[in-house]
Amino acid sequence: MNKKEAAEFLGLSEKTLERYKSAGKLSAKLKRIVGNDGKSRQVLDFNQGDLDRLKRELSNEIVYPEITPRHAQTKTQTDTDRQTSIDNLNLQNTEFAIVRQTQTDNLIGTILERLERVFERQLEASNLQQKMMLDISESSTISGLSKHYLRVSIKEGKLKAKLIGRTWKVKRLDLDEFIKNL
Repeated sequence: MNKKEAAEFLGLSEKTLERYKSAGKLSAKLKRIVGNDGKSRQVLDFNQGDLDRLKRELSNEIVYPEITPRHAQTKTQTDTDRQTSIDNLNLQNTEFAIVRQTQTDNLIGTILERLERVFERQLEASNLQQKMMLDISESSTISGLSKHYLRVSIKEGKLKAKLIGRTWKVKRLDLDEFIKNL
């Protein structure tokens, strides 16, 4: 089932469906199809079993097992009624705790993924800081200046660079000096 059909099946938007997929609640495989225009493209093919399970979860048909132990039998009916209402409250609190725990786990997972991406970018940037020769793209990343501006500055002689093969290379020290003189 493709993304649009799956979203309609669950009664959700396609964006929400993507969030469930990224949270690991749905699985999908990339499937190659040929469109009416004759072009081949890849689409997501969602697992029907996962869609059925998620639909039951969303419609609250799933009954979570009771985690708290049952109370001992009491002598009077009033005590039993009171204990039953306490058990019902414990069950509700347990269900809320399970939902909260799941939401917390998903949130922590998302935060850790984003932190990992940030650390990867910082590592990449620190690797660029250690290089002595940079190409235009790397110079742009470090300086925050556009590639076009750097190329124009090279052609005007404001930024020292050397054409090595088909790529302009800039010494790190020359880039620092150029930025300082801006």
